[in-house]
Amino acid sequence: MPRRRWALLAVFVAWTTYVWVTRITNTWGSGIETTGAKVFSTVLSGVMLAFAVGGVVVLVQTWKRPLAVGAARFLQVFCGVTVVVWVVRAVQIIASDHDVPFKVVHVVLGVISIALAAAVWRTAAPVAGRRSPDRPVTGGPDRSLADAGDGGRR
Repeated sequence: MPRRRWALLAVFVAWTTYVWVTRITNTWGSGIETTGAKVFSTVLSGVMLAFAVGGVVVLVQTWKRPLAVGAARFLQVFCGVTVVVWVVRAVQIIASDHDVPFKVVHVVLGVISIALAAAVWRTAAPVAGRRSPDRPVTGGPDRSLADAGDGGRR
């Protein structure tokens, strides 16, 4: 993977880690949130941190090698989940009774996360669209999968 794209992924992983570790710390330090809300926030943060760990694995794999199809698809899922989480969270936060500075800070965190996710998606998309070398070709644009097993006879 080219160094600039690798660095972009490293920033996305570091940012994701920072945001969600901070969320866990703030959640359990809060005297306002219920235990249920704290558990939910911790589980969501854990999921996002698991994606960040997967991002570290991709970083290690691509230090001296090109991005593999499976890794690119993983990055697309990571990016997609990031966007969905932040869109949902932004709507929840804006609709909540928090003060304006809190809302602004969290929307900005979401915008940065979504922008990084979009940039990483653009890096992964060309590779993710390729066929894995270990997967057999079946079907085709003008053949159904049911026709693929007929040895090419019609």
